[in-house]
Amino acid sequence: MTSSPGAKTVVRPLNNKAQQQKRQPNPNSRRFSLRAVLLWLLLLLSAGLFLALAALPVGRLASAAISVGVVAAAFVLGRFAQRFWHARTLTVLLLAFVTFRYFFWRLTGTLPPVDDPVNFIPGVTLFAAEALSFVLFLTSLFVIIDPLAREPSEPTGDPAFWPSVDVYIPSYNEEPELLETTLAAAVCIDYPRDKLHVYLLDDGGTDQKLAHANPAQAAEAKLRRETLTALCERLQVTYMTRPRNEHAKAGNINHAFQKTSGDLVLILDADHVPTVGILKATVGFFQQDPGLFLVQTPHFFVNPDPVEYNLGTFERMPSENEMFYYSIQPGLDRWNGSFFCGSAAILRRAALEEVGGFSGDTVTEDCETALELHSRGWRSVYLPRPLIAGLQPETFDSFIAQRSRWTQGMIQLFLLKNPLFKSGLTVSQRLCYLSTMLYWFFWFWRPIFLLSPLCYALFGLEIYRINLPDFACFVIPHVFAAAFLSQFLHGRMRWPLFSELYEYLQSFHVSRAALATLIRPRDPVFKVTAKGQSVEEDGFSPLATPFIVTTLLLAAGLAMCAWRYSMFPEHRAAILPVAVWNSLSFLLALGGLAVVYERKRVRRQERFTVDRAAVLRFADGTSLDVVVADVSAGGVGLSVDPKWRELLGQPGTPVLTIAATETEAATTTGVRVSRLEMRGGELSVGAGFAPRDRQDIVEMARFVFGNSVGWDDFLDRKRVSAPTFFGGLLFFATRVVPRLGHVLLALPGALRRILTFQAP
Repeated sequence: MTSSPGAKTVVRPLNNKAQQQKRQPNPNSRRFSLRAVLLWLLLLLSAGLFLALAALPVGRLASAAISVGVVAAAFVLGRFAQRFWHARTLTVLLLAFVTFRYFFWRLTGTLPPVDDPVNFIPGVTLFAAEALSFVLFLTSLFVIIDPLAREPSEPTGDPAFWPSVDVYIPSYNEEPELLETTLAAAVCIDYPRDKLHVYLLDDGGTDQKLAHANPAQAAEAKLRRETLTALCERLQVTYMTRPRNEHAKAGNINHAFQKTSGDLVLILDADHVPTVGILKATVGFFQQDPGLFLVQTPHFFVNPDPVEYNLGTFERMPSENEMFYYSIQPGLDRWNGSFFCGSAAILRRAALEEVGGFSGDTVTEDCETALELHSRGWRSVYLPRPLIAGLQPETFDSFIAQRSRWTQGMIQLFLLKNPLFKSGLTVSQRLCYLSTMLYWFFWFWRPIFLLSPLCYALFGLEIYRINLPDFACFVIPHVFAAAFLSQFLHGRMRWPLFSELYEYLQSFHVSRAALATLIRPRDPVFKVTAKGQSVEEDGFSPLATPFIVTTLLLAAGLAMCAWRYSMFPEHRAAILPVAVWNSLSFLLALGGLAVVYERKRVRRQERFTVDRAAVLRFADGTSLDVVVADVSAGGVGLSVDPKWRELLGQPGTPVLTIAATETEAATTTGVRVSRLEMRGGELSVGAGFAPRDRQDIVEMARFVFGNSVGWDDFLDRKRVSAPTFFGGLLFFATRVVPRLGHVLLALPGALRRILTFQAP
């Protein structure tokens, strides 16, 4: 371990206090009472009756009438879901009933005969994909049927007796400027100074790297260690490294875990900047429940991912991750199944000691650690309050690298530590973990759903035996019920087609990593996700080839559907459903092309919109009221009365003082005015931070990331009411179509490279 000379280094041997505080599993927690047995029998009987009713064979018109009636009843009941929990449950069951009817009809009336292998094999493959997604549908319904909505829990009692907290910030190859922001914000956390210890865990400056056989790499590692040691000394935090780079992030954290002794551990990724109130909002949970091992909070991102950036949706609709953090995780929390997400989480040392620290058998050490502790009877809490601000991958290839690692880790967990067979878990926890892991098999069913209409359009195969009346009576009600159910459960967190677009964009490349993991589940190794990359010019991503080929195939499929419709009038009832299916797939494929044709994105500090009162004070004592319009780690955008233009245009470095509010203490930090321009009758001022000393650096971080009120407002602005299915299609088209002109111009060059096997 290496620490900065000026830092308060805390290296204490583990004591027995944590051992004494360990929660012993409750022997009654595994015992089935007579009441519980009767309840489960009643549930099983009700489920059996529900399935029997859904499977009743009736005619087309009767089935259509039932579906319409059920959806109408669900629509009425849904109006009372906010006031009555049972209304929410009944609404979900009614909509699920329509999907069950579709699935039973699909099983009994649409599969090709076994003696026709040319149609039967692809037909059964499609049905297997539907069946797997149907299982995910069922487990997901269970997970989110009754989500919890928790409020922050502040620590109570004498602060002298509050639990001590170690803040771990693991790092590998991040830039010092990025780390400085995170470290400065961590130092600002509002908590007793003698009980808060911040550690930078640097895996880029290990002894192993300093002794690298390549002199250039060894020198780079040495320079990194010296630079970060000086940074930690300046900010008065502890720099820590280790002898060897073993077991990736989990090994790095476990090394620090053995060298420190805080009662709680706060984990922050290198690019996850905490608010000052992160501990004040969470530590109280641990005081209230000695059996609690985890408080997880959401990952809030200040920059758009490649989909949001290239389609221009970042400030227009909820991000992809919001459905997970604000719908699924609260649902998991209901069943004591919310899990560790690798950062923005506080964990109890006593619980971690019970399992030997952070687990490292898979590349998703976070979820694996939670699984181990849940199986031992420990409990978790999810607080849906953004308390950190982080960065997402900015290029499509770094985005795919991140998602490939997540997919590999979840498949590893499914194979090596399957929750269905993991002793100690409750039934509900098994279903929660199973649902989470099953999602990461989307790479199997999404391409099948997308490309299946080509079997008929291009080759005339009948892998899904359907005609127009059946399509109207079974498929359309199912689609409407599924869309209504998604909107009902996920509210403003999920918009039509965009989840499908994310899955499609990941499927082709993630599938290779997934298949390799299925064959050799112990082989995957942890790879750090690159952050802060840039796209220097407009053009197709190096990973664009499968999306170009898929789009061309689906375009050919549409053309063939039109040809078959005109040439074979007697088959039009079968051709129309295929054409509709092919058209939706083609629209999704066009969305994929619009994303993988990446827009120029030069590296810069991401800004997000706020609305804060402030005072701009000059060295001579002059001051003026301003409004902070946007902030970033590098500076601020101000809205100022135009009469001050001449004053602001003079040379000098004013001091920006943020006015105190009920939720934020006053902060003061230096800024330098860099831009003046008129916008909408107001003077827009761009100012970069100009810290003069350590205190200014700390105050700068406190100002930008001091509280999450602005983050909540930013998220709420994006969470407008989700459009209807057709409204969602229209919005999707409006984001995709304007990009297609650039795509078509670049497509010939991309095709030449594909045909001649050239690199982009």
